[in-house]
Amino acid sequence: MNPTIIIEANSKELSRAPRELLCSVWPVSMDGGDLKIGDPVFSNHMMLIGEPTSDETDSILTLPAEGSYLIDIGYPNGQSQRTTISVKSGQPYRLVLGTQKRRAMPPTPKKEHDLSWLPKVISAAAKRSTKKKNELEVNIITQDKNIPLSGLYDFLTDTVKTQDDNNIFERNNTDELVHEINLRFPWWEYSMPPDFHPKRKWIMMRSKGRSQTLVAYPEGWSSGSNVSFKFLIRYKNKERHDTCRWTTSLKLMDPIYGSMVEHLTRRDIFSSRLISESERGRAVTALYKKEKNPFSAAAAAYIFALDGNEDSAHKTWMSNLSERHDWLPDSAIALGWKTLYDGDNDVLAWQKARELFSLACSRGLPYYTIGLHILVDALTLLSQVDPDDQEVLGMLAAAKAADVACVRTEPFTTLQIPKYLGLPIKRP
Repeated sequence: MNPTIIIEANSKELSRAPRELLCSVWPVSMDGGDLKIGDPVFSNHMMLIGEPTSDETDSILTLPAEGSYLIDIGYPNGQSQRTTISVKSGQPYRLVLGTQKRRAMPPTPKKEHDLSWLPKVISAAAKRSTKKKNELEVNIITQDKNIPLSGLYDFLTDTVKTQDDNNIFERNNTDELVHEINLRFPWWEYSMPPDFHPKRKWIMMRSKGRSQTLVAYPEGWSSGSNVSFKFLIRYKNKERHDTCRWTTSLKLMDPIYGSMVEHLTRRDIFSSRLISESERGRAVTALYKKEKNPFSAAAAAYIFALDGNEDSAHKTWMSNLSERHDWLPDSAIALGWKTLYDGDNDVLAWQKARELFSLACSRGLPYYTIGLHILVDALTLLSQVDPDDQEVLGMLAAAKAADVACVRTEPFTTLQIPKYLGLPIKRP
């Protein structure tokens, strides 16, 4: 009986949303006094890890023979875990991820206050009853009209003052370090008609009444489950003295596209393509095509734009996506980038790309962080070609302001509001 490795997730280390991890395994042996690594048994093998997984067999590897092996696990966030194990026939090896030992840091000595000798004075005055603001508050904000990227500053300035939005979460004086909010949709919202034109939605997190983060929210994402996203709020290290004590993250619960967009955020196109072209990836993509999910299609468009493949069919498909969903900035960004690089030094191609990026800016902030980075890179190139193009320079300034204030590790564009509103904005 061939030995097996059962790979499991550590719930304290990994997201509760299952994710596709890339696993490589090599046999290792001693050749004299030297360590010898053989040809890989598995190379970038995809494994579905997390709670709950759809099938336990997705996290089991069958090895050819007993012996020693080197295992490398690649996470969507760019980190990896590498370890060596010894396995025997008939004895499954259980490998729990995220359990690597960490070097203990020495405790930070407490600093004695210069005035610690002063006696404490207890006030005899009556205690005042004050109404404290919520420690945490999360709202869904609806954008009533189309707002271009250049108008985001004014929109956000007005929005932070409003208090009558759709409140979905609030806590007073919370001691909990992690909060999870399930974002659910009625079943009839899963299937999007071809002429679907949603009102744009945002998730805003406030701490003690002050607006902290704004997340581009792809409401209506269909995933075959009534919980498509989890909005996570985590407490930061107490030693830090940031304006906001909390971090936020919008987690896509779909394991295939969740992994794909996390790799895509780091421009790891190789891993993104592996996942999208796997058996499970093709099945999910077919489902999204059937239900006409424009957000998942935009993620696929970014892969086509960045992989360097000059397939004309891809470009035609991307063009149709941009025209059909004329409210989606990401489709125009992906098509503009592909047009820019497929055209090489063709002047007409560069003009067409400029039109597409201008179109994307008129549609507002991209839903994906990778889209915002691509937009900045593309407009920077165009501004270098024609330094006197004031329209491009204006678009670049608006895109750079959002790019500076965004959380670069988050797949969906997340703006740090105090940082964004604190940037100098040029007025016409």
